[in-house]
Amino acid sequence: LLDEQVVFLQGWFKNTLPDAPVKQLSLLRIDADMYESTIQVLKNLYPKLSPGGFVIIDDYNAFPNCKKAVDDYRERHNLQEAIVAIDKEAIFWRKEKS
Repeated sequence: LLDEQVVFLQGWFKNTLPDAPVKQLSLLRIDADMYESTIQVLKNLYPKLSPGGFVIIDDYNAFPNCKKAVDDYRERHNLQEAIVAIDKEAIFWRKEKS
């Protein structure tokens, strides 16, 4: 699956994601652990998630600061989609269709 469409961005999320060459996503999987890195991924990539797309947060229940970042982002943007547990740590939700 590694072809010309796959681009690796080297650096911190806050430095690489604002200008990342991403137009649209159908799946956003976040394994960032910390508050700042999680919020940076959500801030820069969630708006590019297509309606009906899925968000997976690997460490939502493993790291309190990750959970807080997700909860803060969802509250700030009034995201009401139901959070579904995958296992004891990970969760997902499906972005509502517009």
